[in-house]
Amino acid sequence: MLRDILPNCLRVKHVLPDHPIVWQADEESLVGKSGTISMQELIDRYSPEFSHGAASLLHPMLVNGHLQTAYAAYKPFKTIDRVNYKRLILRYPDQGEGTVDFAVKSLDPQRDGDYVPPSQSAHELPKNYSYFDPDDPRQFSSDDRPMLIVLHGLTGGSAESYARTLVSRITKHYNFEACVFNARGCCQSTITTPQTYNGGWTNDIRFCVNELRSRFPNRRLYMVGFSLGASVLSNYIGEEAENSQIDCAVALGNPWDLAHSSYYINNTKMGAKFYSPALAQNLVDLSKTHMEVLKTHSKLGKRYETKMTNIHTVEHFDNLFTAPMFGYNTATEYYRNASSCNRLLSIRTPFLAINSLDDPIVGYEAMPEEEIRANPYTLLIETTKGGHVAWFENTKGKRWYTDPLCRFLSAFHREIVVKNLKLVVDAEELPHNNVGPVMTTNLKF
Repeated sequence: MLRDILPNCLRVKHVLPDHPIVWQADEESLVGKSGTISMQELIDRYSPEFSHGAASLLHPMLVNGHLQTAYAAYKPFKTIDRVNYKRLILRYPDQGEGTVDFAVKSLDPQRDGDYVPPSQSAHELPKNYSYFDPDDPRQFSSDDRPMLIVLHGLTGGSAESYARTLVSRITKHYNFEACVFNARGCCQSTITTPQTYNGGWTNDIRFCVNELRSRFPNRRLYMVGFSLGASVLSNYIGEEAENSQIDCAVALGNPWDLAHSSYYINNTKMGAKFYSPALAQNLVDLSKTHMEVLKTHSKLGKRYETKMTNIHTVEHFDNLFTAPMFGYNTATEYYRNASSCNRLLSIRTPFLAINSLDDPIVGYEAMPEEEIRANPYTLLIETTKGGHVAWFENTKGKRWYTDPLCRFLSAFHREIVVKNLKLVVDAEELPHNNVGPVMTTNLKF
C-alpha cells in the first residue's frame, strides 16, 4: 500500500512470550471455537491499531522520533483534554506526603476550592484542581466501576497532556474512574520531608494502591505508566508478583535499562545537546521549588545549597542527589539496580508494554525481548515511529495510543474480569527471577 512507503507511517511489531497466558472463555462468541482468549487475540479483536503488522499514519510533518518528541515538549495542549481533578493527600509512614489526583466531572464553586491542607499551602493549585475536604464522602465509594491509576514521567504529573488525553477519554467514554499518582513534590505538591523519588522507588505507589483498595474495596484496579512512571510500574508489579492487586498493567516509553538509557542520551548529538540538559534542568527546577525542605537533609542539605548550578545531565544530578539520597554510591549503581528489566521475569500481572524504536531518550538497543519471550504474562509492542511518549497523529494533540488503549482496557475488564474467566498458565513455563527487589535502605533525612 502507498502509506507503507510514507515517512510518517507507523508499523507495529509484537514480541510474544513462547507460552502466553490465556483465559478460559465460557462463550464461544468471544473468541470463536477455541474457547480461550489471549492478550494478543484481545488486541486483534478490540484494538487492531495495536495488532502485529498494523500500520497507522502519524502527523505528516513529524516523521521521526526527534520531531515527535520535540512537539510533545513544545505543545502542552492545555485547551484540549481538559480534566477537573480532586486532590487526595497521602501521608506516608515516614511522615512524607504525596498526592493523588482524581478525575471528576466538574468542580462546584460553592463546594470545592475552600479547603487547603496546611502542609500543602505553599503552592497554589490551578483553577481546575481542588483538594478533598476530610469530610468529603466522594473520597470513599462502594461502587464497582473499574479504576485506572496513571503514573507520570520524570518531574511530570496529572497536568501532562499524555496523561490527560488518556484520563479524559477513558472516564468520558468507557465508564472508568481514573486517578493520577503524583510523585513526591510533583505537580504543585509540597514535600514535607527531604526525600524525593526515583525510577525504582516503589514504596510510595505500593502505599497508594493499598490506600485506594481500602477506600474503594469493590473497584478493580488497572495501571498505566509513562516513561519513568512506566519504570516504577514495572518494578512494582514485578516485586508484587503473585500478590499484585492490579488486574492489568500497561507501560509506555519505559526506559527498561536505566544505565543504557543514560549512556544513550548522553552519547548522541541531540541527546547530549538538548534532551539531557532539558531533563536535568527540570530536576534542578523541581529541587529549587522544594529547597527549604531539601536543605534540611542531614547528609545532602549542604549539597543542595551549593551544588545546584552547572548541572547539565540527569546522570550528574543523580550522582549528586538521587543516588546518595536512596543509599547508592553512584548514579550507575542506582541505574543498574533500579532498571525494571531486572524484575520483568517476576511479573505475574497481565502486562502490555509499548515502546517506539525511534525513541531518542530511551533508545532501542536494550528492549527486553528475551525476557518478554520467557514470561507468559507479558506482551511487547514495538512501533517504528512515535518518539518518546508522543505518537502524535495531528496538530490537535490526538495520540495514536489513546483510543486503542482505552478499548483494550475496557475489553479486558468487560470480557475477562467481569466474566470471571479462568486464567490458564503452564506453571512449568514460568521463569525464575534471580534479582530481588530494588535496593531499599533506612533513609536518613
